[in-house]
Amino acid sequence: MPTAIARRRDDWHTGLLRASARWSGRAERCAGWTRRGVSRCRRWAREGARRPGELAPPSWFAIALPFGIGWYLALGGAARGWCRLARWSCRVLAHAL
Repeated sequence: MPTAIARRRDDWHTGLLRASARWSGRAERCAGWTRRGVSRCRRWAREGARRPGELAPPSWFAIALPFGIGWYLALGGAARGWCRLARWSCRVLAHAL
């Protein structure tokens, strides 16, 4: 009987460490999404300033740039923080078992 309990505990431990690794991967994907979004905002602002009147006046791009960057940083930062917290929680629980 003790070996079955130990085996089950090892299974939980392994499963939690795998979950921790998955959360780490998700956090990196969130960071990548944030980087791509910020660079996309900057690129659109540059392109909008070079082609006035095609999509919108250049001043609109200059005004919208901080809001676009803030949007990506806020959402990406919150998602990445959540993933890091979940990863940390899985690791703590795995080591507690």
